[in-house]
Amino acid sequence: MKSILFFTALAMTFWTCVSKDGSKGKSLYASKMIEGSTGKKFFDYDEIEYWSNDFDGASVIDLYDNEFKSELDSFRAGVIVGNIPKSISDLTFINKLGEIGYSKSYIDKSYFSSIDNIFIEKETKENVGTACVYVFRDILIFKKGRRVIGVAKVCLGCMGNKIIGTTAMTDNFGQDGDYKRLEGILRH
Repeated sequence: MKSILFFTALAMTFWTCVSKDGSKGKSLYASKMIEGSTGKKFFDYDEIEYWSNDFDGASVIDLYDNEFKSELDSFRAGVIVGNIPKSISDLTFINKLGEIGYSKSYIDKSYFSSIDNIFIEKETKENVGTACVYVFRDILIFKKGRRVIGVAKVCLGCMGNKIIGTTAMTDNFGQDGDYKRLEGILRH
């Protein structure tokens, strides 16, 4: 069973990201059309912590191989390619991000209006997705009065996300070039 998982992870890691409609790479943006926005923001915040790492996507197999070696290895796999955190009440993971290679900074408030235009409910005619192993190198922690109100893990390369702490509909997050715009803010 372990060898099947190994080869599946290996194949998914090295294949090109392919959208649901069969297009590849950057051309994904050309196939979507935004009708409009409902305007409901995902979060009401006054601070955004930004955690990032430079994890090599080719090392995904090592994450799976080492997942059960120690509690820290299991945690690393859960954050980078898994479902940690599972809910907005599951916030102890933040204190250990530095131990697994993430660095912390803060998003400048001058970018908040641009962030609001990305983290907002959207209506689309056609959603675009990819068939990749999501590697969550970027984590945004949204805070209001120093209290965590939302978390967004994003995989900019494969256009994947895990967003918790909002009642807004997040299904259409990433459409209409959101990932490119977010990457521009994070990598400024």
